[in-house]
Amino acid sequence: MSQPLLVPNSSLHRYVRAGHRRVDGWLSRLDALLIATVGQWQNAQGISGSVGEIGVHHGRLFILLALLRKREERAFAIDLFDAQEFNVDQSGQGDETAFHNNLVRFGIEPASIEVVKGNSLDLAWTGLAGRLGPSARLFSIDGGHTAEITRHDLGIADDGLADDGVIVLDDYFNPEFPAVSEGLCRFMFERPGTLAPFAIGDNKLLLARPDWAGRYRGVLADAVPLRHFVRETELFGAPVTVFRTPRTPMQFIRQTSLTRRLRSHPLGQALKPIIRRFVQG
Repeated sequence: MSQPLLVPNSSLHRYVRAGHRRVDGWLSRLDALLIATVGQWQNAQGISGSVGEIGVHHGRLFILLALLRKREERAFAIDLFDAQEFNVDQSGQGDETAFHNNLVRFGIEPASIEVVKGNSLDLAWTGLAGRLGPSARLFSIDGGHTAEITRHDLGIADDGLADDGVIVLDDYFNPEFPAVSEGLCRFMFERPGTLAPFAIGDNKLLLARPDWAGRYRGVLADAVPLRHFVRETELFGAPVTVFRTPRTPMQFIRQTSLTRRLRSHPLGQALKPIIRRFVQG
């Protein structure tokens, strides 16, 4: 594994390690690390564009995006905020006051953020580009969790995504919101070949243009600690790396380097049922 891309003791590093926990929302430390690693690699490669999110809630993930931007880059936040009558699935509750207060807490000037208040179903990238920039390099989708809203919001992100950009989709595998999976499936059917998944985190799915997905997979494989690696698999016909925060004894055992070496060894095959019975009781 190569050296991590995050500069120790930087504001970004501190936010990924612990700062994000001080903001209400849904973002694990691992998912923050995956997104920050991608964003810092983009910075190192000279990749530029705006960064932003549909569905910012109180800003837990958005602050991470804002900390990743370069001086000349724009950051945008799209949310219903006070128009909660359109929050049909109650997947979050944006609060503009809490959002602004959290920006200030982490040294981000609210005036430097382009805020778009309203229902994303009424928006299109063509009408937003003048305010948000010609293209985005990091675009988080965490708005309404119905199939139609997810499909629509992915369309906005796809239309605005730079060729070397990345989309972060929330709750794709969350059983509480199965319609998010349906929404991405609809999008992939309607726009085949435009996006390819490349990494799965605790609760985030990362997608990029097919020509770039492999490069981003390699970046994460080199930079993310091995204890988070689970397996290589496929999704929508594309190779995908699965990362997880180990939370149970069995997960800790499965994600050790020794277990990975033993997985295909006869001794490992023999020990597998014994270990499972011991750990699970």
